[in-house]
Amino acid sequence: MLATREQLTPSVTVVDDEPYIQDVLSRAARSWHYQCQTAGSAEQALQLLEQRLTPVVVTDLRMPGRGGVWLVRQIRRRWPEVGIIVLTAAQDTDTARECLDAGAQHFFLKPIKLEEFHHVLETASRTYLHERRSKEQRSLLERTVRRQTRRVRRTFLSAIESLVRTIEERDRYTAGHSMRVRRYSLALARSLGLSQRLQKLLSLAAKLHDIGKVAVPEVILNKTGKLTSEEEAVIREHPATGERILSPIIRNPSVLSAIRAHHERMDGGGYPDGLRGEQVPLLARLIAIPDVFDALTSTRAYREAMSLTQAMEVLRDGAGTHFDAELVRAFLLIAPELLEGRTRASR
Repeated sequence: MLATREQLTPSVTVVDDEPYIQDVLSRAARSWHYQCQTAGSAEQALQLLEQRLTPVVVTDLRMPGRGGVWLVRQIRRRWPEVGIIVLTAAQDTDTARECLDAGAQHFFLKPIKLEEFHHVLETASRTYLHERRSKEQRSLLERTVRRQTRRVRRTFLSAIESLVRTIEERDRYTAGHSMRVRRYSLALARSLGLSQRLQKLLSLAAKLHDIGKVAVPEVILNKTGKLTSEEEAVIREHPATGERILSPIIRNPSVLSAIRAHHERMDGGGYPDGLRGEQVPLLARLIAIPDVFDALTSTRAYREAMSLTQAMEVLRDGAGTHFDAELVRAFLLIAPELLEGRTRASR
């Protein structure tokens, strides 16, 4: 690894209102191969550091203006990695301790002992470089972990999407259902002017909303007659099952809650949690209408597909009880175009 600029040329800012002490400290630092900039007040030092930050700052406590304690606090707030050394007279030891509490690492007393100053300066410089390397290594590790996480997540989601298609192909009548629900849901979201962020979350939730049906036996999915109460109970488990399947890899609670709640109703008669009104998450409400619309306009094992007019009437009748009434009104405006687009795509 190439040496950083700080490793090749260590630097320090010396802050003291006494020109003699400034001169002694800066000459000593330069003799030890440090680049050195000097300031006569805390305010001037802060301006210098804004223009050229140094790894170490040596500051007196008693200076005109706001003084050393204020400078220590400003440096620690703005540049937490910078090493701070406080220079003080013997009677200022309480103030020096206040500086240590504010974030300074070292202090030493006047009169200055150059050997002690050299030791403290070297220690502060090494600490800064160690912290800098550690921070860079942590940052590199975090970026690597994020890349790996994204790669694993993409692989997992790709497998999940394949599983969704496999589930739908168990019943030829439901093939493509999830992708159509996704397309219809996004069209509804765009018509409402929802944000790109919400649309992205909605896209994922709609695509995966029926993943829990992997746990539903094929004999129930393909049953042509009326379901028994036990079979109905199995079907009603699929939203919660979908949430459990996806929760280890999808961390966004909005996506998970949309998958869990896409069969909830505005009147509280839905499942699995019996949510009511605004308790039903927005993404779930956006999915529920296209989910039912696609089911109504698709041929199923137990009935023929409804016409556009019939399907729209069912949605209209369910506005305010089953579905969010405002979303139904918006969806009915785009439903003819959506169904026409589906018909064209199937030709």
